[in-house]
Amino acid sequence: MATIVYLDVEDEITTAAARIRSAAEARVAMFIPSGSRVATSRINFRLLAREAQDAGRRLDVVAPDPTARALAASAGLPVFASVAEYEGALASGADLEPQPAVPPGNSSSGVRGKSAAAGAGGALAGGAGAAAAGAAMAGRTKQPLTVDAGPK
Repeated sequence: MATIVYLDVEDEITTAAARIRSAAEARVAMFIPSGSRVATSRINFRLLAREAQDAGRRLDVVAPDPTARALAASAGLPVFASVAEYEGALASGADLEPQPAVPPGNSSSGVRGKSAAAGAGGALAGGAGAAAAGAAMAGRTKQPLTVDAGPK
C-alpha cells in the first residue's frame, strides 16, 4: 500500500520533505496542486527524490499541472495526472520504477509508461526547450542574418 501526501499551494520544500519523512508507508505519492511553490523547479523534485531515498521511501508524484509533471519526470520521478490514475497503476501492478534520466542512445522521457509521456505533456525530460525550439524551427527556411551597425 502507499501513503498519499497532499500538499497545499503554500507549502515549501521543507514541509514536503518533512511529510515524506513522516509517511507511514515505504511508498509515498505526493499530490502537488496547481500553482504549488514546490513545483517551481527541477531542483526541488531532485531534493525530494533524495529525501525519499535517504528516508527509505519510494516517491511518486501526482500533479494535475502538466508543467509540474514535466519537472518531476525530468528529475526521474514517476508522474501521474490524478490520484485515480495513480491508484489504477498500483492496482494493475504496473512497473512504476523510473528509468535513468536519458538512457544511452535514447532520448525518451526517462520514466516508463503512459504517465511519463502524457504527464510531461509530451515534453522530453531534460531537453523540452531544445525539442520545442527544434520543432518550431523545422518548417522555416534559412534566412541570411543581417546586422544593423547603426548610423554611418
